[in-house]
Amino acid sequence: MEPIILPRGIDDPPQVLLWSIDELLPFMAMLLLGALTRQLAGCALASLVVIKLFRRFRDSRPDGYLYHGLYWLGLIPLKGYSWINPYRRRFLP
Repeated sequence: MEPIILPRGIDDPPQVLLWSIDELLPFMAMLLLGALTRQLAGCALASLVVIKLFRRFRDSRPDGYLYHGLYWLGLIPLKGYSWINPYRRRFLP
């Protein structure tokens, strides 16, 4: 059995039972998809595999890696004057 690290700091992601929020969202989405397609057991098992792969991906990268990737793709528009447009790839003097 693998030990589960509970958050101790204010910057740690929120926990629901033993999963963090970013692990729980794919599970809930797959359960909803399974309920809609009447393949609940298959989607539940697939969601556990997805969570395992996501956890391996997340733990091998630095903190904020996915957030930065979403910003770089332009999926997270940030408000403020200090943020650079993510679609601008060349900066000329």
